[in-house]
Formats: sequence, structure tokens, C-alpha cells
Amino acid sequence: MPLVAIGSGLSGVALTLGATPASSQSQGSFIQDGKAGFVVSDFSYALSRDASDTGACPNGMSRGYANIGDVLLNRPDLQRRADETDGDYQRRAGADLFNSTQNLCMHPEAGAPDPNFRTVTGPDVAVTGGIDLDGQASRASGKPAPGTCAHDDFRGMNGEVGIDNQFFRVVGCSKGYQSAGQSHDLTTEMLTGSWGILITLSGVDDLRNDTDVTVGFYANADAIELTGTREPLPNATYTTSSDPRFRASTRGRIVNGVLTSDPVDVRFYSVFNTVRTERPLRDARVRMTFTPGGGMEGYLAGYTPIEPLYDVQFGFRNGTEVSGQPASLPLRNTRSIGAAFTMGVHTCQGAYYALRDNADGHRDPATGKCTSVSTQYRIRAVSAFVVDAKAD
Repeated sequence: MPLVAIGSGLSGVALTLGATPASSQSQGSFIQDGKAGFVVSDFSYALSRDASDTGACPNGMSRGYANIGDVLLNRPDLQRRADETDGDYQRRAGADLFNSTQNLCMHPEAGAPDPNFRTVTGPDVAVTGGIDLDGQASRASGKPAPGTCAHDDFRGMNGEVGIDNQFFRVVGCSKGYQSAGQSHDLTTEMLTGSWGILITLSGVDDLRNDTDVTVGFYANADAIELTGTREPLPNATYTTSSDPRFRASTRGRIVNGVLTSDPVDVRFYSVFNTVRTERPLRDARVRMTFTPGGGMEGYLAGYTPIEPLYDVQFGFRNGTEVSGQPASLPLRNTRSIGAAFTMGVHTCQGAYYALRDNADGHRDPATGKCTSVSTQYRIRAVSAFVVDAKAD
């Protein structure tokens, strides 16, 4: 999921340094000539405990399609017959289904909102953590922050308030996003070398107070290096992508051991079962703590536009091969329809309309509707030597 610069944001970013006083840290261990580098080693959505434990879904969990024929538009002939075995039905309908552009995963807007798609409505549900993106503790009944839409924030499990995470509200009642689900696993493909993120700090004079620091985000041009036990290897050397779309930097400052930086629009891509899609994240910011050995862990958060978020997590409509060539229609259909049945247990049109209904960022002044969804990621990073491919 290399990151891509696509613009600049409007409000601050917080990267919290570790609790160990700067005077007791060895700057030489990970700060050299005012610079430090990191490779992201773990990447997942910031969600919550299981709905069965939190009461997040008092109306029950989302339900998926009754059979694969329900995905097709205007194809009643592909409904399952009462006397058909699983094998007979798959042989008869499978080829038509996975080669058809006329299905609800490719065209979710052709369907109607699904009353069986459940979203988080339970009171006072805590999330694992995250960042206050709009600068206020929002409630749907109150006045939203400028440029946003009314929504209820979440609290964090450690007492944080004002966490904007409407993506969790959308997916928190889907089985694929519970602790045993597979839909929020974004690290597995990373460890195969399919994608990577590099983060840099430069201009660091003092880890406690510094008025001018630069934070950089880059695509990793190299596959991540692993130990013999398949753990990300600290202090490996990586080269940034030279493609300007995959590069972003923003100014920051350190006050009393807390690094805050101006948000920046970024883009990163995801690879799921060989299909590559891209994730734009507007007004992206981080809050990270330094860990022993020179690593970091914490949150990357921002607002994801609705259509790309649907594509990257549910529909794969614009999916490509890793080479960048468009993925075949059967491959995209297999990923989207297969995920609806086996991973998320949802309907594609249900997910699509839920994203639209719960969007809270970048309100369109012409329509009054928001166009992006607050999204929080939990990330870990280990120390790395980062070589800038564009350096003179």
C-alpha cells in the first residue's frame, strides 16, 4: 500500500513520542544527522472488540445474499432451483455469474439500500483508539464541524474522546470485521512483498521540542525484508519510489515530546489475492509512540472518498493486476462476490449505501452531502535506513 501525495489538508496531525524522556533516549540509535527512517510492519483497521461483547449491534449482524443468483441484475434464470445440488448449481450458474458485468457488486447503485445490512447503533461503543479528525466531540444531534456532516464520535478504550471512525460504524456489524474475520487483515499481503510504506523524519534537532520537523510518506520500492521467523527485519535498507504520485511530505513541530504535523492527502494501494486497488486518504495524519529499539506504533487516520473505499474493500471494480494492467472481469468478480459470501458476509449494495449514508467528511456545498468516510488504521513500524530515490 505505498502512499501517494495528492494534495494538502487543513488541520493538525499528532505523532506522540514515547513516554521515556528524550534525555534518556539515545538519539544516535535511530536519529542520524537529524533524520530517522521507518518501514511499516503491520497495518490494519482500527475497529473494536467483537459486537457480541460490546453490544454494538442490537439489531443483529448483517446478512449476505441467499444465493449467488441474487447478485445478478435481471437474471431470474440464475436463481437456484429447489432440486439442485451445490455442484450442479455452481456448474450451471458459475460461468455466467463471474463473467457478468450486470451484477450488484459491479453496480451497487443499481440496487436499493439493504435493510439486512446492519451498522453500529449500540450506545457508547469504544473503539481500539484513533484520532480526533474534526477537532470536536461530535454528536449527530449537534452542529458538525465546518466541512463535515453530523455524526456520533466514538470514545477510545483508554478514555480518548472525539474519535471519528465512520468506517467502523459501517462494518462493525459484519462478521468479516470481528476478531476472527478476514476482511480487516491488510498485513498478510504486505509481508509477501506486494506493497510497503516508508515513513521518514528529518530536521530533528531535539526530540522534546523542535519548531520545524518534516514528516515524509513514500511508497517502498523494495519488498519488505523478514527474519527467519517471518518478522519484519529492523534496520534494513529501502528505497523510496521515484514516482511523484507515491510521495508526500508535511511540516511538523515537536512540543513537549509530541510531534504535530500539518495533514496531507496521501494515497496507498492494497493487494488482495493478486488484485490491486488504491486507497486515497484525505487530510491524513498520524499519532504514533516510539517503541524500544527505535520503532513506532499508533494510528494513521483521515477521510477516504466513498467510491474508492467501496472499490478497495467491497467491489474491486477498478482492480488491476500488480503490473498495473486492468484485472480481468472474472478475477474482479471472483474477489468481490467471493468476499461478500465468504469473508464479509454482506451484500454489495448494502455496503455501498451504508458508506454513503454514514459519510462525514468533505461536505459538498452544492448538495450538502459528505463525500468521504472517516477511516482509522492501526500501524506499527520498525526502524529502517531509507534511501530517497530522488535525492541528488
